[in-house]
Amino acid sequence: MSAQSAPDAGIILAQNGPFRGFNPFAPLQRLFGGGERRSKRQAPQQQAPKVVRPAGTPPRFEVVTKDPDAGLILVVGDRMARGVADGLKFTLAEKPQIRVEPVTEDKAGFTGAPPPDWATQVLSKIRGADVKAVVVMIGHQDIGKTFPGEPPVEFMTAEWLDTYRNKVAALVRVVRQEKKPLIWAGLPPSDDELVNADFTQLNSLFKAGAQDRRVRYVDIWDIFLAEDGSYSSYGPDVDGKNTRLRTGDRIGFTWAGYRKVAFFVERELSRLLGGYGGLAFEGVEDDPNFIVLTGRTTSPESLLLGGEDDKAIDAASRTYGFFARGDPLPPMTGRVDDPRLPVEGASALEEAPAESTMAPPLEDTFVPPASSDPALHGLLSGRADGDSRISVTLQPSGQ
Repeated sequence: MSAQSAPDAGIILAQNGPFRGFNPFAPLQRLFGGGERRSKRQAPQQQAPKVVRPAGTPPRFEVVTKDPDAGLILVVGDRMARGVADGLKFTLAEKPQIRVEPVTEDKAGFTGAPPPDWATQVLSKIRGADVKAVVVMIGHQDIGKTFPGEPPVEFMTAEWLDTYRNKVAALVRVVRQEKKPLIWAGLPPSDDELVNADFTQLNSLFKAGAQDRRVRYVDIWDIFLAEDGSYSSYGPDVDGKNTRLRTGDRIGFTWAGYRKVAFFVERELSRLLGGYGGLAFEGVEDDPNFIVLTGRTTSPESLLLGGEDDKAIDAASRTYGFFARGDPLPPMTGRVDDPRLPVEGASALEEAPAESTMAPPLEDTFVPPASSDPALHGLLSGRADGDSRISVTLQPSGQ
């Protein structure tokens, strides 16, 4: 084949020896932009996958080793109760003398088919461990559900409310029969008016069941509302920082929200158990005549006056002034703190001016007991012969 008949093709240079790989047109290609430019590209760095923590799930945190005889706080209820238990664990992480254990089922309440036997579960825990208090938060999963039966008890009917009230009372009764304090956390507001109506009805049953002296109802409704009383998913957390407290369904809580609920629950626990220093004395914490002198956080004047409600105390009363402010009591005839000495005739003493009842100087009252002088005899008997002064000789008993 001749060179003229050869097809169009690129010029191939034979390169051998030390010039193998040499391209004589490389300078022209660089000058006029011809040819392909090879650029060194760095391989993209692989970023670690970002871990997204589900709403309401606590972060990892360290917990100190608990004492072998640490007291136990039981947290009972549904998913909300589990979140409160996590919040309490976080709050009490550095307290070795107290630990938290949940007794929860995320999608269970008092209704359903069949509902859990909460009272039996709690009783078995109380009798098998050193339980100091029980916390309950329940009810979210009961909305719209019936009680099993033939026929089923329809939601929010009068019979349904009576059945639900009995369930609440049974759980409270089991805890109180074992002489354990109980804290019942109410349900929060939502962005749905119908749900709010149901939650409000259930909260009224919970509050009515918390009439015992050692049962506290924690009302969290207002603390999850905006300043104008409307619903808001945001609000101050336990550190005062404005953050998201509620989940996307506007019913559940984020981790910050659960910590806020746990904050108010823990405050009541501290009041009941004395700051976890000297935990409640078993068997005597319900005795009204037994006063714990250590660990109480309620005001001492409230305990001394027989109650824990400051509104029931009359600050202007003489009792409050004596016990709370330390005011002296007014003198009373015959009492040991009366500076006046007794004389013959109590009625005369009460009617006499104060200056006539004051004790005379010591030198005027001391008379040797062995004397037969009639004047002295009159002086010893308390009569005043020619003198208006009254003298009394004090002798030991039996002489």
